[in-house]
Amino acid sequence: MSRYDRLLVTILALCVAATFFSGCDGRDEDAEQAPATGPAPSLDMPEVPERFRVNITPQAEAYEIPRDLGNVRNLDFYSELTEPQKRQLAEVGFVVVPDEALQMFMLYEDYVENPLGANFITVDSVLQAWHVIYDFALRTLEAERLVPLATNMTAALQAAAEQQLADAPEGLVQDAAMRNLAYLSVGQRLLDPAATAPEAVSELVEAEVALIDAHEGRAESPIIGSTIHYSQFVPRGHYTRSDSLQRYFRAMMWYGLVGLNLETGVTEVDRPQTMQALLLTKLLAENEPARSTWEALARPIDFFVGGADDLSFEDYLPVARSTFGELLPLEELAAEGRLDEFIAAAREQLPSPQIAPFFHEANAEGDFVGDPKVQGRQFRLLGQRFIPDSWVLQQLVSPLVGLPGADTARDVPMGLDVAAALGSDRAREILTEQYNEDRFANYEAQLDKVTAEMEQTDEATWRSNMYRGWLYSLRPLLQPLGDGYPTFMQSTAWLDKGLNTTLASWAELRHDTVLYAKQSGAEMGAAMEEGQPLGYVEPYPETYARLAWLAWYSREMLTAGNLLPERLDAPLQKFEDTLLFLKSIAEKQLTNEPRTTEEYERIQYFGGELERLTLDVTEGGEAVGHWFEITNPTDRNMAAIVDVHSFFDSVLQVGVGPAYRIYVVVPHPEGDLQLARGGCFSYWEFHWPASDRLTDEKWQGMLDSGTAPPQPEWTESFIVPGGEPHQP
Repeated sequence: MSRYDRLLVTILALCVAATFFSGCDGRDEDAEQAPATGPAPSLDMPEVPERFRVNITPQAEAYEIPRDLGNVRNLDFYSELTEPQKRQLAEVGFVVVPDEALQMFMLYEDYVENPLGANFITVDSVLQAWHVIYDFALRTLEAERLVPLATNMTAALQAAAEQQLADAPEGLVQDAAMRNLAYLSVGQRLLDPAATAPEAVSELVEAEVALIDAHEGRAESPIIGSTIHYSQFVPRGHYTRSDSLQRYFRAMMWYGLVGLNLETGVTEVDRPQTMQALLLTKLLAENEPARSTWEALARPIDFFVGGADDLSFEDYLPVARSTFGELLPLEELAAEGRLDEFIAAAREQLPSPQIAPFFHEANAEGDFVGDPKVQGRQFRLLGQRFIPDSWVLQQLVSPLVGLPGADTARDVPMGLDVAAALGSDRAREILTEQYNEDRFANYEAQLDKVTAEMEQTDEATWRSNMYRGWLYSLRPLLQPLGDGYPTFMQSTAWLDKGLNTTLASWAELRHDTVLYAKQSGAEMGAAMEEGQPLGYVEPYPETYARLAWLAWYSREMLTAGNLLPERLDAPLQKFEDTLLFLKSIAEKQLTNEPRTTEEYERIQYFGGELERLTLDVTEGGEAVGHWFEITNPTDRNMAAIVDVHSFFDSVLQVGVGPAYRIYVVVPHPEGDLQLARGGCFSYWEFHWPASDRLTDEKWQGMLDSGTAPPQPEWTESFIVPGGEPHQP
């Protein structure tokens, strides 16, 4: 748990959202660094309403599936199934079939046309809907609120920096003031390409912007003098959808990625960069408009994603005041020995980052220089956020795992690492038995460490922000299911399907937060007919409950902070209602309680409900009647990609493709079996050149052209290709 996440838990319990979003600050300035998932918060979170709790003992009856599927009443309706797919159904009770559906709900739409078809409502389908809600909520907030705030903050700081440069005494302070003016002028140029830099720093700004525009790889920053991975400035995720969001992405990446070092061990680096950090701290401390705008910009990101992992002006200010005086006068900053005094105090008092990437320095030409290093403490204006999955990945790669050398260093993690840390024994089994990841020194010990940290994380911490709440909703999908759950959920293949769902949803989470997350390196039908197949809900009531709470809580907090876009209010309420309905049905299925005709009808028309919900959230969708009327082709397609880890000149890409079909043998209320069909995620994970970090547009093109890399091998246990794809 990061320092700011602990604050969020306390503040949200004390003063709900009004104080939280007003930018008040209550961190314990002298607190030692917390473990990654943190100690228990000092105060409990507000009590979770009972409707979001699951209080049942699963006792669904087991059933036998004959090898010929002879007692599956509607098998012939699904004539598209091949013989290998039927064999999979007979063996484990379900099968996933590749498809080309652009959205999950499209695989439900045509089921209401024939009484022999039954819907299988998947967790995947509602997780995909949550991704759309979260992504568009964040995108709308950025476009309407955060872009203007970033512009105003930059303008205020740049104007103040010009005056600070004019007042600065010659020497180290003046040089740092000049570099800060250049630093802020780059931010202004990225937000407004027509902006002109002050003459004193124009050459520095032009050189820096040229590297950002080229985004080709690592190089030494002309302004900072440290290595920057310029490929990170490629706008991706939803930031490709408009020019304004692209500019915002690049500027916020500049403010979040570029660090001013406190402890490289090289005096010629630490002293001038620390002076820059002190001067930026002084600017924010004495410039109320800039500071209030900084707070208004940072706090919503804290709630959507989490607290910053690196040091900010709020960390530096108390130490600086104790060293230089309340106002941080420039002459005190310039006084001999005082900077070194501050550096010593800051190194003693300020915490280290919890996500500390392992990287190579590079020179101006982009060539590697010296030995690899671990990032130490840095000041960042608006640092990237601590997220627990990045911490997990960082803990499972070099230098903490493996030994130096091309064959012995573990430089690249896997998505399965995250699943294992979140509690999946099956993920650990695949990692060690199929991929032999335990060949790397210290891997299993480190995996034990991160798994224990995740397991010891209390409920209040998991519910402390929207990012963690999403991860918390995925954890039930990774647990082994014993007696009391349906037969189709008892196989190893089902555990693998749960991994697929979890990692695909995790990929969407990382996609939606790519800018802020710190990397490690209606249809309405006729009445139902008697005896017809009846729909079924994938019985994970805890996941539905946690997602429903997250929808409710997010709406409450964003509304209290005046941050909820008006058009998202009703969809969030509808989504909560949908999830509580699915929770109720899942509980009834697991306790053998009959479902009503009205409940079965709602399941059968789920595709239309899901489409309308998604349309109401999607930009431009609230004014149209069908999905294909959405004008942005990228938004029409659920396929999405994101890079989550950098290593040398490559990245680890994770993503989702089209919706696949899932067929499941489930019990019919009249005693025999039936086949139900639904939609589920397809998941990808592969290495890719860092200079070509993939956008959604390019990824969708790769899928369309058949040039996407293969899916992970472990998905072969439940995916059986063959037959014609669904054509929406």
